[in-house]
Amino acid sequence: MTTDTRQRILSYIITNKQVRAHDLARSFNLTSAAIHRQLRRLLAAGEIKKTGTPPLVFYQPADSPKPTITTTVMDKKTRDILEKNYLYITPQGDLLYGAAGFDRWAANTNQSDKTVTLAKVYARTLANFNRHRAHQGWIDATLKVRSTFGESFLDKLLYADFYSLPQFGKTRLGSLVLYAKQSQNRALISLVCEQIKPLVNKIIDEYNVDAVAFIPPSVPRSVQFQTELAAGLNLALPVIDLVKARSGQVIVAQKTLEKLSERVTNARDSIFVRNKTVGYKNVLLIDDAVGSGASLNETAKKIRAGATGKIKVIGFAVVGSYQKFDVIREV
Repeated sequence: MTTDTRQRILSYIITNKQVRAHDLARSFNLTSAAIHRQLRRLLAAGEIKKTGTPPLVFYQPADSPKPTITTTVMDKKTRDILEKNYLYITPQGDLLYGAAGFDRWAANTNQSDKTVTLAKVYARTLANFNRHRAHQGWIDATLKVRSTFGESFLDKLLYADFYSLPQFGKTRLGSLVLYAKQSQNRALISLVCEQIKPLVNKIIDEYNVDAVAFIPPSVPRSVQFQTELAAGLNLALPVIDLVKARSGQVIVAQKTLEKLSERVTNARDSIFVRNKTVGYKNVLLIDDAVGSGASLNETAKKIRAGATGKIKVIGFAVVGSYQKFDVIREV
């Protein structure tokens, strides 16, 4: 097949935006084998991209090349901070880490001309937020939960990270939690487990934890984040079995509720302790994302109610909000 025919196939794809191989075979009156041979060459040359899996595979024009940050225009310290902390998940679902991800974010938000300046602002913002991080690595939000509720049943509330940063959106861990839940992606949940497991083990040692519990999910999914998280962390501790039970006909997720009082009511009337908590002294209660803190606080209250003697409940969230427990609606 001539290069001219290949170019005509490329032009057809560019014009029609997305096509399938059988569209091309019909339009060019060629065999499927001949079309796929040319598609492979166009893919190898980076002129088109392929989306989907058989039998639903679409061929599209390749993305326009994006400018990249080079070491000649960015100082090493800022670049190292990006490489260690930044993750951008593209609209197509690609995970871009570090400077390359930051560069794509800037381009997609029409800020390419300010990329280097924004990277420095990001580094300063991150440093400011990290002032809230204890030397052990966690963020202590205990005072916030105490100021939010008239009565706090959590002895501590700790985050692995904040959910998002002003101006720059979700943190690396915040992005992983959001898209792991939304896409029910076990691989992303495994990434979350890898990042937080050392911190969880530190908390267990620091507070002499002798039992663990996981906040049950609000919305039924075939792949539940908390279930996969429990399996991935694989903590060698007794598990307090928490369940969701609803009296209403409609499932109401915490994230859909506007008022703090509604979130408290939802947690109080739907989360229950199925097994006894007798004999435990220090319980680690784990949630994926803290919005208001209602689920953790109300569940801690129920764990305490089922205990005999003094018991401490340490709340832990993979990510949590920064400003006055702003409601996280996405997770």
